Amino acid sequence: MNTKDALLMAAVVGIWGINFFFMKTALVDVPPMVLGLLRFLLVIFPAVFFIKPPKIAWYWLALYGIAISFGQFGLMFTALQLGMPTGLAALLVQLQVFLTVLVAGVMMGEPVLRHHLLGMFAAAVGLVLIGIGQYQGNMPLVALLAVVGAAASWAVGNIVVKYIGQVNPLSLVVWGSWSALVAFTAVSLMMYGADGLVSYTLSLSGWGIASILFLAYVSSLVGYTAWGDLLSRHPAGKITPFALCVPVIALLVGYIFLGERLGAWHWAGIVVVMAGLLIHVFGSKWLGRLNK
Repeated sequence: MNTKDALLMAAVVGIWGINFFFMKTALVDVPPMVLGLLRFLLVIFPAVFFIKPPKIAWYWLALYGIAISFGQFGLMFTALQLGMPTGLAALLVQLQVFLTVLVAGVMMGEPVLRHHLLGMFAAAVGLVLIGIGQYQGNMPLVALLAVVGAAASWAVGNIVVKYIGQVNPLSLVVWGSWSALVAFTAVSLMMYGADGLVSYTLSLSGWGIASILFLAYVSSLVGYTAWGDLLSRHPAGKITPFALCVPVIALLVGYIFLGERLGAWHWAGIVVVMAGLLIHVFGSKWLGRLNK
């Protein structure tokens, strides 16, 4: 990876690290499905009037939006509303690293090596420890399951990007958001009705508006455009592990600004999951040294 791509990846990691803080603050004003509707409405407009659609089949666009936008964020917003701490959510959603590499290996023939499997096993152990912490704490287990579902949706979206190949990443993010907007709108109308949507929108606070603007224009348009560009030009196993830096930033932001505290079981699980991620990234080098 050249210097330009490394700086681009660092920017994405920074944006997504503080992204969870803005999710949490926005959810004070609006419920998860309405937040998703507003976020992707802003992603599409006014950009759709200035950006041409990518030259790919409509079903790839629809699948991209359903997986990486509706599936991931619908579940993530729900988990945060149910009480999942932002730092823990940021960590667990990085299970997409393992899921992406595993699915890419099965469907696209990309290599899945010994250290990948070892890292996945360590992450699974870490999840069990975190699950114990969830069971003993005040947060419902369904919040944990929702974040794991969000990670799976992100992984599916990553594979869709790999199949699509190199297209204008900004165009993909904007036009791929149509299916997510339709899905969020349909679910929101079923849950709250048109009057409820209007009421939630008009009652947004200043913090709520600022948070949604950040989620739409910085996290989505900047973050996912850069992510899609990098993923289309590099192997999934080389790009996705960099996302392991995101929870480090999110944990610090949650601790400092949201006063989030985790129990001993949570911290034990976090350490094991991070160890699995590190094995996944650096395992080939470590094994190579041991075999010398």
